[in-house]
Amino acid sequence: MEKNYLKFLRFIPLILFMGIMNVSFAQEYQSDSLSNSNYDSKYYAPEKKGMEWGFFIGPSWSFPSGSSPQLNTGAQYSSVRERTRTTVFFGFKFNFFIQNNLSVEFDALFNSMGQKTEFSGFMHELGQSNKVVKTTDVLSYFVFPLTANYYLNDHIYIKGGVYGAALAGAQRRQGGLFGDYTDVNHLFKGGDFGVTAGIGAEAKMLFLEWRYSRGLVDVTFDDEKYYNQNIQLVVGLKFGG
Repeated sequence: MEKNYLKFLRFIPLILFMGIMNVSFAQEYQSDSLSNSNYDSKYYAPEKKGMEWGFFIGPSWSFPSGSSPQLNTGAQYSSVRERTRTTVFFGFKFNFFIQNNLSVEFDALFNSMGQKTEFSGFMHELGQSNKVVKTTDVLSYFVFPLTANYYLNDHIYIKGGVYGAALAGAQRRQGGLFGDYTDVNHLFKGGDFGVTAGIGAEAKMLFLEWRYSRGLVDVTFDDEKYYNQNIQLVVGLKFGG
């Protein structure tokens, strides 16, 4: 079920791209029809773009690569299942145009990553128990992406670049949202670095993006490797340009 869920998420950029391409084509067709009637009197000259700024918010799906480091409690389980964690992020963007179809963007955002883990088959001195223990790693980061945006037309663009992140806090929660929290800062390193890419669409003040980020740094002190990885749906407003 979890794998099918992630496969569906990966198809959303294609659905978004196709839908906006249809709208964009219709608008361009209408524009061309109008311009052809006045073709002899004037020609299209794109207006020089400047700097944009804005803010955004959206859901994030975190599914790290690797195994989460465990506290040395001595507990043994026969089954461990790791699951995607869904959170909400928010931030600001500053977009500087080099050319009309090329810009450099700097973002500052707050994102909570980590994953959910289910332990079952607890082994104790009397045998095996069917008890299921659910924990959630809550890794809070200040993230600073730096990307280049290439505009395919007036509405659609692709982007790619790098990001740096600073760990604001690491906690492990047992149970639901209001369960017991344990400080696990000592298990995780203080920063992260990785790559990011995505596709976006904009119309006047509104913009939508679908981003994928992958950490290149093992963020734990454990022998097992653990890399941050997440998908984001960005919804925001922009000004300037």
